[in-house]
Amino acid sequence: MLRHDRLALIRDTAAQMGLYNAALLGGIAVSETNLAHCWSEATYACKGPDSPSCSGPIIAGSADGPCAAMQGGLGMFQFDAGTWADTLARYGDAILTVSGNTAQAVSFVVDQVTRDVPGVTGWLAAVDWMNHVPLVAGDPVTEQWAQLLACRYNGCCAATALCARRAAGYRDHAIELVDELGAAFWRTADRCRVLPDGGVIAPRGECYLAGGDPRGWHREPGGFGDMREWALTSAVGAPVSLAQWIIHTDPPGRYRVEVFAAGGAAAATYQVVHGGRAEAIAVDQAMASGFVSLGDFDFTGEGDEHVELDSTTGAPGQKLVFDAIRVTP
Repeated sequence: MLRHDRLALIRDTAAQMGLYNAALLGGIAVSETNLAHCWSEATYACKGPDSPSCSGPIIAGSADGPCAAMQGGLGMFQFDAGTWADTLARYGDAILTVSGNTAQAVSFVVDQVTRDVPGVTGWLAAVDWMNHVPLVAGDPVTEQWAQLLACRYNGCCAATALCARRAAGYRDHAIELVDELGAAFWRTADRCRVLPDGGVIAPRGECYLAGGDPRGWHREPGGFGDMREWALTSAVGAPVSLAQWIIHTDPPGRYRVEVFAAGGAAAATYQVVHGGRAEAIAVDQAMASGFVSLGDFDFTGEGDEHVELDSTTGAPGQKLVFDAIRVTP
């Protein structure tokens, strides 16, 4: 049951961030720790810092020296930047939780795909590339993914038998997870099928995608449903926080799109993608109150229709709110 729950958490956390091929991520966790996050689940390892997910110490890697040196990777995905203090300084205390460790793993592999795969630039392109890795041994894209992990995750970049074995481990564990739980368990690409009740798409729901380094995201009371997310606006070229509200209208037709934008300080630019077109609409969040209309748009109910907002809007360093949108005929 714990194994099933861990894999479901990996699947669902990845889906919220746009990665629908989450067995790729599960293969890493099995390869690194066999899905163990807490020391109580793997007492052969070192006792790391205490974790809210464990009611005690997190698992810490023991390959980098004695446990007293407080080195080695932390948690299910084995984040390692030197000492434990170094690792927490780089990745944040959230990696001590199972969900935070998993979210940071998604961000890490997105960065590596963006770095290593030609033609891939940005979060959405990286997760799209990963979503199309077929998980078939011998397939060129699958082998490219496995070799990327062996190099960037495990530090084994040479064309040696050892590195080939490590790459095969990441690949084979991912394939085995699909065989173990079935393709239906892992399928999340279609998790948003219709508009939610009332046409309201709230943050972290099935029709919401939040991309970017998890450290850039914050939650607070307020807004629609008394819970909203926010990030600071960033300069062009800096790490980006972005969200998509995915819109599946049935029947197709003309719909009004509104955003709940109160609580921010930025001049936000929302992109409305509909019927093969993209339109940019500006909203001053500092002046917003409740739902603000972006306009009326024709939706086909097919393809990639959505509203998008990212942190490269407005002046850098301003509070940018990501809250509910409402889509009504």
